[in-house]
Amino acid sequence: VRAFESVGSTNDVLRQMAGDGAPAGTVVVADEQTAGRGRMGRQWQAPPGSSLLFSVLFRPDLPAGDVYRLVMACGLATAEAAEAAAGRHVDVKWPNDLQIGGKKLAGILPESAIVGERPLWVSAGVGLNVNQAFAAGDPLHETATSLRRASGRTLDRAVLLAQVLARLNVWTQQIGREVLLDAWRGRCLTLGQRVRVETPGGAVEGVAEDITPQGALWLRDEAGQRHRIAGEASLRLP
Repeated sequence: VRAFESVGSTNDVLRQMAGDGAPAGTVVVADEQTAGRGRMGRQWQAPPGSSLLFSVLFRPDLPAGDVYRLVMACGLATAEAAEAAAGRHVDVKWPNDLQIGGKKLAGILPESAIVGERPLWVSAGVGLNVNQAFAAGDPLHETATSLRRASGRTLDRAVLLAQVLARLNVWTQQIGREVLLDAWRGRCLTLGQRVRVETPGGAVEGVAEDITPQGALWLRDEAGQRHRIAGEASLRLP
């Protein structure tokens, strides 16, 4: 584990370390990110010292198309540690958000270097809201939550990181197994809901039916046609 007071992005630091030969299991954690990123180029902002901001390096023996399974492992590990800390159930919103009570708790941003059909390395950046208040009047009050808000108490982020990494050690042993996908599906509140997805080819609306082993979403439209939606798409509830 490499800890920093402030970095642009933990994923950026880990990418440099990966290029320099850092081993699998290297973790970069920071009190603050000045250029944190979310999906689709969005910013990830958090006050210094309020969140758990870290990235984990993997060098997996997986086909390139299966690297999303590492997102599942990171998400399940984070969800389980968060549940134990806050005493509240944590849901998955496809493709890579965690929620409590319909409000965003965490996001995961994977990045990778692919050589041929195999990943040379994969990093998974996790941003988990820990001690933010999100009080009334905060622009994120209605859409975001934190473990402090869910539990009513301030949490030790270092202890929480240790708990996440302990659970991650467990889930990475299940990367190639159906139990990983079943656990991810079991937490995914998107399944069974009517959703609208913005794809490069246009909007698709229908019922979310399943998640593939590669992390894509199966969606059935009103005409009965089934669509396979990749994780780069933007999903909204109509």
